[in-house]
Amino acid sequence: MSRNRKRSRNNPVKNSHPAPLTKAEATNMLLSALDGYSNAAAFLGEDSPLMASGTFVRSGLTSQANLLTTTYRVSWLAKRIIDMPSEDMTRAWYRLSTSLPEGELDTLRRLEARHSVKQEITNAIRWGRLYGGALAVMVIRGEEDRLEEPLDYDTLLPDCFQGLLVLDRAQGIMPSLELVSDLDDPDFGLPAYYTVELELGDIKSVRVHHSRVLRFIGRELPHMETVRENYWGASELEHIWDELQKRSAASANIAQLIFQANITTLKMGNFGTSLSGGSDRMRERILETMQNENRLRTSYGLQVMSAEDSMETHSYSFSGLSDIYESFMMDMAGAAEIPATKLFGRSPQGFNSTGESDLRNYYDMIAQSQERNLRPALEKLLPVMAISCWGYVPEDLEIVFEPVMTSSPAERAELVSKLSADVISAFQAGLLTREEAIVELKSRGEELGVYTKV
Repeated sequence: MSRNRKRSRNNPVKNSHPAPLTKAEATNMLLSALDGYSNAAAFLGEDSPLMASGTFVRSGLTSQANLLTTTYRVSWLAKRIIDMPSEDMTRAWYRLSTSLPEGELDTLRRLEARHSVKQEITNAIRWGRLYGGALAVMVIRGEEDRLEEPLDYDTLLPDCFQGLLVLDRAQGIMPSLELVSDLDDPDFGLPAYYTVELELGDIKSVRVHHSRVLRFIGRELPHMETVRENYWGASELEHIWDELQKRSAASANIAQLIFQANITTLKMGNFGTSLSGGSDRMRERILETMQNENRLRTSYGLQVMSAEDSMETHSYSFSGLSDIYESFMMDMAGAAEIPATKLFGRSPQGFNSTGESDLRNYYDMIAQSQERNLRPALEKLLPVMAISCWGYVPEDLEIVFEPVMTSSPAERAELVSKLSADVISAFQAGLLTREEAIVELKSRGEELGVYTKV
């Protein structure tokens, strides 16, 4: 018994629950997770105040509608960044792949033109990019008192579509806290209603069901930020704001240097003594003399002065400014995701540079935006327009976006030849029947808009 007690005093049994760490031990464990080379004297390592280090702060620019509006109206560059992709998304517009005769499709096109559908959707995309969100409310005859109810296609009548009412986020659109819970609804997880502030006679605000609006946002955000922004996106100007300010400041400073390109210095005897020790009347006479001499200076370079005085001209050198300004332009184009050749209207630079690859990447981005933002809106709008035109919605109605990047006639002919060469060869070799070859040519030609009437 005593031997056991002695052993327990000298070699105590470890507790299954370890003792809490001291402050020093916890600090050492924390520092061990930040292993790396550090030299405080040489300003190297995590704890050194490096000028290259920094952090990002929340700007909140999207919520400042007045600042966004002012920037859009004043800055030509900000206006181009907002307008150019919006107009390019709808410039080539779309066509319908359907078995309907051409005459009925012309009826739909006339309805679009009568209500300026293309222009209104372009505006909705534009204001969505500027303010982070915009709505295009479908105006339907006979549904004025049922805006809060879901849109029912079975109750629509021919000639019911009356156009689109475009409203931007800055006009006081308030999404509801109630969200769409139907998994089959394209708007699942988004607000179910939108309260719109209007000034139409006695009507001040209207609550509209989400099935009656076409929704457009700016730049998408993570979910928590989307909730913070009332289920809108961020303004396209928010992520380029720093680059826009740097480019504008550089441009203004370069313009100011032009006025200060030459500095003329006039040496006058006892000038400092006369100003500091002379009377007020003497100082006034000195300044008056300088003004008169400056007035006597002619555009031919003649300057009249006293024999004891001398004048020197110092000129600035502008070497390197063009390279700096070019760098700001490249940063601006990269932030805006628009090629510098298109954003600034400048010709491509560099050896064998044509700018075609940059434009192709830009138009690929436009095509992605069409599929992501424009297609859902058109698929919601097209059934309403179809019922208004034809009284029903065709089952084979499919939207096909026209290519945004156009080709020259020679390039188009070459593409068509390559597109159909193997099909024609297979038909001539008897591998395809005439009907199969026609179907194959028509399916391939949809992208280029050829063989559509076969």
